[in-house]
Parts: sequence; C-alpha cells; structure tokens
Amino acid sequence: MKNYYPLALHNEWHYQQKDGNTYINKVTAVNGQEFTMHNSAANTISFVRLMDGQMITDGLEKGNFQLWLPTDLEVGKNWVVSFKANGLDCLLLMTVKEMGITKEVSGHVYNDIICIEAESQIIMNGSQMALNFFTQYYYAAGVGLILTTSSAGDIHELTSYKLH
Repeated sequence: MKNYYPLALHNEWHYQQKDGNTYINKVTAVNGQEFTMHNSAANTISFVRLMDGQMITDGLEKGNFQLWLPTDLEVGKNWVVSFKANGLDCLLLMTVKEMGITKEVSGHVYNDIICIEAESQIIMNGSQMALNFFTQYYYAAGVGLILTTSSAGDIHELTSYKLH
C-alpha cells in the first residue's frame, strides 16, 4: 500500500482555511507504532496508530480509536467511523471516491491522490439519520492530507509541509 499519511517525529503540515486562518498538524512524539499529533487550531492532542498498515486514530473522540485509512484502498471501498460529539452518537460513512488523480492546491501540483468522502450522520432514538453534510479528504501519496472540502463550502488547503 502507498503511504498516504507519512508519519515520523517532527513531521508537520501547515494549512490555511477559507477565512485565512492557519493551523499546523504536527507529530510531537513517537512510541513504536503510536504517534502523538498536535493540532494547533483546536490546541488538541490525538493519537494515531499504525496497525497492520492501517491508520487508526482517536482524533474525533479521545480514547475511541477508529479506522481512518485502511490498507486495501480502492474506489468504492466503504467503512464506518463512529464517535460521540456534543453528547450525540455520530457516524462518518467513509467512501473512497477517486484514486490516482492530480490536483493543484495552493499553487502546488500533487499527483497520485486519493479522495475519501465522509457522509455525516447521527443516531437519534436508535435510528440513523443523514445530515446531508459531506466532507472530502484528499491525500497525496508520500505527502499526507493536502485538501479538505465540505458541502458547506469549507476549504482547508495544505500550504507547506516538512517530512523527516
């Protein structure tokens, strides 16, 4: 499998949002196959684990590790991420939408990109409810997350990165 999110101590990715605000995601510590990540926008720490080549994280709910990037990526592949947010049971229905595409982000052309779309849902009174909200995550092989967009018009673009 290609490495769509290279993890090593001190790797960092700088992003700019549509409103001009910037933030950094950085690997601050490594313990075997567990990586401590700091997000400067929310000033939060999360953990990423590599297990059998798959990336799992507790980035959406502390201590609740969920599959984020599986090894067997192919267009149409689906998986579910479940977590609690604001007291609600939430789901992200993840689908690989595209692979091997090229995209220009912040003036830089990236190749060998995958696009994963997340459909947000909640569970209310035991029933799954669609929110009609979609987020697209674009990962470039050997680089990481280069672009995040959403059906609400959100845009987070990679402006620079440092890999070690």
